[in-house]
Amino acid sequence: MLCVACASQAPQTTSNRLDRTVITRDQMLQANYTSVYDAVAALRSVWLRPRSAESSVSTVWVYVDNARVGDVDVLKTMQPRLVNTVRYYDGPSATSRWGVDHAAGVIHVSTWSAGAAGMTLPDSTRRRPPDTSRVTPNSTR
Repeated sequence: MLCVACASQAPQTTSNRLDRTVITRDQMLQANYTSVYDAVAALRSVWLRPRSAESSVSTVWVYVDNARVGDVDVLKTMQPRLVNTVRYYDGPSATSRWGVDHAAGVIHVSTWSAGAAGMTLPDSTRRRPPDTSRVTPNSTR
């Protein structure tokens, strides 16, 4: 008698769980927010308030493509269509990444790789295009 056992596998499904540390451009555009601040205030208002065990820590810093641009008020000047993602780093994560004066948390705004009009900083979180200005040994000048 031949007995064949098949190991059953659970169906592979992709998880669509909501990442509570990220707001995407699509989320902001679908709801027609006029500024990134409005989107954060509506979708993740807790990001705008300092959350630290230290009572002296009071500023949630905002970074655009890894460059500090100010506190949460700067989000009022940013248009959602110019942003790729907005990510929140809690105090311990922000402190380990940017230093001790970030215990209240950091809101990191990532722009598109080509840059966006109105966002003066380049996107440092994206891969850069290859440098084509090099001269190869077989080329002539």
